[in-house]
Amino acid sequence: MRHENLHDGYGQRLRERIAAPGTAPLIGVYDMYSASIAAEHYDGMFVSGFGFAASYYGLPDIGFIAWPDMVAFVERLRGAFPRHHLLVDIDDGYVDPEVACHVVRRLERIGASGVILEDQKRPRRCGHADGKQVLPLDEYLEKLDQVLAARTDLVVVARTDATEEADIL
Repeated sequence: MRHENLHDGYGQRLRERIAAPGTAPLIGVYDMYSASIAAEHYDGMFVSGFGFAASYYGLPDIGFIAWPDMVAFVERLRGAFPRHHLLVDIDDGYVDPEVACHVVRRLERIGASGVILEDQKRPRRCGHADGKQVLPLDEYLEKLDQVLAARTDLVVVARTDATEEADIL
């Protein structure tokens, strides 16, 4: 089901920026202060799950992030930085495809430019940590397809933790 996007163009503007000559830096931010520093020098921000978990909760990025907290943070960012690209780490979509789609629609209405959806299985671990397990490919692709269908303009980055070290289940 498609939903009207109140901020048409944020995803398209990010696509155009990425396609333009040169690099398109997306600086990792984890709170409003880090975002204000990044915004002075760059036009793009990456809302880091790792940084957000550490800054907001004081905990490692192993599944503690609650989607309403991330959505509220992105809403504050969008209000403060209306012209910046915002790429948001939504981890595994907060487990279920239905939740992932809901979060994607909310972020798109707020004005996020894009999201990163990973293929980890719970219990999830930060991409830097050992002990990661990934979803079976068909299960991840089904979630990814649902997320793609739920958005209208948002850029969706599919990220994998499948390496020799990851356990593929």
